Amino acid sequence: MEAPAAAPPRSEGLLARIGRAIATVADLDFTKPLPFLILAIFYIGSRAYWLDLGYGTDPDAWRVALVADYLWEEGEYLPSRLPGYPLHELVTALFVKGGWIATNLSTVAISLAGVYVFAWLARRLKTANAGFLTLGFAFAPLLWINSVMTMDYMWALTFLLGAYVALTYRHSSIAGVSLGIAAGFRLTSLFMLPVFWLLLFRTNERSQVRPLTLAAIATTLVAFLPVIMTYGADFLNFYDQEVQIEEFIKRLGKDGLGIIGVSALALAVLLSLRRLRRLPGDLIRDPHVLVWVAAIVVLMASYTRLPHEIAYLLPLFPFGFFLMARYFSRGVLAFALVAIFLAGFVDVTTPDDTAGINRSTFTSARVGKGMLLSDIDTLRNQRDFAEEVRQMTSERPDIKKPAVVVVGFIYPELAMLFQDELEIGVLENDESAISQLSDKGHACDPRCDVLPSIEYVWLLEFDRFRRYLDEERTIYYTADAARSTFAVYGYRPGYFGALELPLSRENPSLGAGTAPTDR
Repeated sequence: MEAPAAAPPRSEGLLARIGRAIATVADLDFTKPLPFLILAIFYIGSRAYWLDLGYGTDPDAWRVALVADYLWEEGEYLPSRLPGYPLHELVTALFVKGGWIATNLSTVAISLAGVYVFAWLARRLKTANAGFLTLGFAFAPLLWINSVMTMDYMWALTFLLGAYVALTYRHSSIAGVSLGIAAGFRLTSLFMLPVFWLLLFRTNERSQVRPLTLAAIATTLVAFLPVIMTYGADFLNFYDQEVQIEEFIKRLGKDGLGIIGVSALALAVLLSLRRLRRLPGDLIRDPHVLVWVAAIVVLMASYTRLPHEIAYLLPLFPFGFFLMARYFSRGVLAFALVAIFLAGFVDVTTPDDTAGINRSTFTSARVGKGMLLSDIDTLRNQRDFAEEVRQMTSERPDIKKPAVVVVGFIYPELAMLFQDELEIGVLENDESAISQLSDKGHACDPRCDVLPSIEYVWLLEFDRFRRYLDEERTIYYTADAARSTFAVYGYRPGYFGALELPLSRENPSLGAGTAPTDR
């Protein structure tokens, strides 16, 4: 009698296959060639749309391009703003003749290198769910936005991570050079030096503190030689203005991870409280957990001193992600990272937040565009605003010439957009100015020394404002410039005979007829 045929193996269920695929991605090593190549294709492709939208939403990006172009045209290096960002300005000069596509691509390239270094570090530290973590780092909206504009943040972050990797291999001198290069792109990178000292002390590598420190300081000084030669010790200057606590909270939440991202992160922390009980003990047992926490504390402390841009907190992301991977389960980590990613496209928005945080902030909240889509809108609106200012002042017959047009923070963008039509220069040599080429700069049509002409400036000190009036020049201003003039110089141009341009909007970052904010 024949034995009964064996039952056919049951096919693997759909949920099991999904779970196995998720586990594969979670543990994927993106330092290997094929996974990294696939990631690189998606990474670059996801940034492609931004490449031709301008140098960035931050006026500092246009300032850097202005400095780089001026270096080529005049052979003179003037920092885009103090304390100086010399390595970024010099690197940008290599690409600026290719326009914003070339300079933005250079940022994409160094940012992609930073993703690889992050993946390498995650593998080196044997981080759980390193695949998830690398994808989260690659596509977090705030990192995404800053990876495709002509700014220094991602350059500095990549070299900072490189310094951390070098320390894990006990190459303290290389780590110091890498940290010094990061500081050459962004001086505040040196805030990480005490954190790295802490790592060396906790790993019984005290003898490496000296070579790390000397290499970091020496590299930083070499990088800053162009600035120091002009300003001396006075280069340690920066724009300092008090930020209201409500604005500070808004930037941390809405502008950092998005409301959806922050809410998901808070929920993830609550779901992980049992795991987080190990944190105090891990601070003693694991030197790297101590480094991650110390880095966050140091970076947050520096940010609370000068919270002008949420991008100042970009170096916090890798250390925060490492902590998430340490104390979140795989499912909770995936939930938090996906929510942060989605907040780039869809988020809870407040149509009007000009009054600060109040009851209407919550009653008027609605679903709207996330950070990534809002960034695209802002790029377009700022360019439209600059083009409108230029068209109105150069073509309308009722604009009385000679004219001086005070345009506010859109000045660097206007100067770069119309650099072929304008003569770029400096109103006066003023080494106390944060930026001589923009804050004290001017762009003239057709030439500054030929009247009648149109002269564009950022803002005007009152003495120069009166001097222009005495020269019988008509002064025009934008609404944004009027607010900034009062905030910086303490007077209102309209009270002394200047005329407001009848533009279609008051704020350069908003489209015509929009509410004060779409976020």
